[in-house]
Amino acid sequence: MAPPRPPKLESYRSEQVAQAYDQRWAGRGGERRDRRKARALERALRSLERRSGKAARSLLDVPCGTGRFAGLLLDRGLDYTGADLSLEMLSMARAKAPAARLLSADAARLPFDDASFDVVICVRFLHLVRDPALRTGFLRELRRVARLGVVAGYHHSRTLRGASRRLRHKVGLRERPPANPSPARIRADFAAAGFGELDWITVHFAPLLSDKVLVAARA
Repeated sequence: MAPPRPPKLESYRSEQVAQAYDQRWAGRGGERRDRRKARALERALRSLERRSGKAARSLLDVPCGTGRFAGLLLDRGLDYTGADLSLEMLSMARAKAPAARLLSADAARLPFDDASFDVVICVRFLHLVRDPALRTGFLRELRRVARLGVVAGYHHSRTLRGASRRLRHKVGLRERPPANPSPARIRADFAAAGFGELDWITVHFAPLLSDKVLVAARA
């Protein structure tokens, strides 16, 4: 039996949450975060192309949310498909990227044949999944539909913020232990899901200040 899905995953299907989602990328700070993530995503795609010796032509973005990266990936010339369980978010993605192919789908049971896409990306999702077995299940399904590989975003534990959270939990100032997995745990997730070579791509220029990383994994 699969581990239960965190309630947080289902909250994004709320119309109120979908409408407020893009506010976190608003303003100059949000624009800087978008640019950093876009540069890291481009490095991750180039990594998969270099390791496979093939150019990526088709891409699945799951969950695509409100289409944060749809325009960027379409501009790269990719045959883009975005999938998300939230119809509300898909509606917002459609308004941003009318040329995108969008559909409602569950990342745990994707409605595609094996190796349907050159690359699958999964950004701002796995950090919500605390259970390693559930994360591995998602990764295994992403790998199934990818020919060249998968780019998955993680929030890892080896940062100054992570050290502070662990200390606060240890002395009783934080009720729950921090959820971010260690780099070793992340690599173990990918190994358990059957991936080959990994490239570890930090999003922030100062890795100790940010827990965000993209992992480019050969399928």
